[in-house]
Amino acid sequence: MRFIIEPSDETITTHSGLSLVGLLLDKTHLGSRLNKTVVPGVGAPDISNRDIAYSYLGLLCQGKSDFDHIEPFREDEFFFAALQIDTVPSSPTLRQRLDMAAPKSDWESVILEESANLLHDFDVTVSSVRLGRDKDRLYVPLDIDVSPFDNSGTKKRVFVFRD
Repeated sequence: MRFIIEPSDETITTHSGLSLVGLLLDKTHLGSRLNKTVVPGVGAPDISNRDIAYSYLGLLCQGKSDFDHIEPFREDEFFFAALQIDTVPSSPTLRQRLDMAAPKSDWESVILEESANLLHDFDVTVSSVRLGRDKDRLYVPLDIDVSPFDNSGTKKRVFVFRD
C-alpha cells in the first residue's frame, strides 16, 4: 500500500471531544452563575469567571490538572470554539483565580448544583460501588473519554454494577 502525503489547510486536533463537553456546558447555567459570583480580591476581572472555569474544565477533561498545561491552548482556535471561551487565561492567572475563588466564593456550590442539574436533565442513572477496605464508603466511578468514536459495530460488553 502506498500513502500519499500532501499538505492541507484542515485543522487536526487530538481533543475533538471537547466539543461535546462544550455542548454539555451549554446546557447548564454554570457560566452565567459563576460570572455573578464575587471572588474576593478580584474587582472587575479582565477574564470572566466563566472563561477561567471552562478553561480548567477543558484541561481536566483531557486528564491534565497542571495549570501550565493551559499554555498551548491559549492559541488553539478549536479550544476557544469548542468551549465557547472568549479568553483563555495564562497559567498564572488560572492558578491565582482558582486559588482566590476556592476558599471564599460560591463556586463549589454552583458547580455541584449545576452538575446535579445536568445529570437530572439527562436522566442519568448514577450507580455506586464499594471499594477497598472501607466497605462503609460508597464511590461513584467516573470515566469520560473526550475522544468520540463510533463503536456501534464492535462486540464490546458493558457491565453495570447496582446496589
